[in-house]
Amino acid sequence: MSAEPHSAEERIVGLIARHQPEIHRYVLSLLPDRMLADDVVQETNLVLWRKAAEYDAAQPFLPWALTIAWYQVKAARRDSGRDRHVFDDSLVELLAVENREHDARETDLEAALEKCLGELSESNRRLILARYTPGASVQDLAAERKQTPTALSLVLMRLRKALEVCIERKLATS
Repeated sequence: MSAEPHSAEERIVGLIARHQPEIHRYVLSLLPDRMLADDVVQETNLVLWRKAAEYDAAQPFLPWALTIAWYQVKAARRDSGRDRHVFDDSLVELLAVENREHDARETDLEAALEKCLGELSESNRRLILARYTPGASVQDLAAERKQTPTALSLVLMRLRKALEVCIERKLATS
């Protein structure tokens, strides 16, 4: 059981840890040198921690963190600007914009999925979540529910279609 964070620094550390894969993926997409990208991610983590008091908890963390990461990428690129294997700044800027747009779409999609899962009945929500638990199979779930795999597959197909329609509706209205 985890305790609530008591300070801005503790909250930031938790958010950094939670979003580390996205931050790393973003930086790596902008810097082809993995070692440099790793260094930039560490520098980004340090800046995020130092700026913990400036973070507005009412706003999503990831866009704020990626903005800081972007500035760290720019600084690293400036420092290694004499290397002839560095991408043109306009290309890096384009990649950064595309990454931010992709992350925003992904965040919207995740939020819509959460809302739509919440609209399912408890039993249907448990079934969908059970199906997508690592290692779960339709055959095992069907045996547990005393159904044939074909019958369960049809139920799952209907639930996925309902989720798809719900998600598309939520994304269209947001």
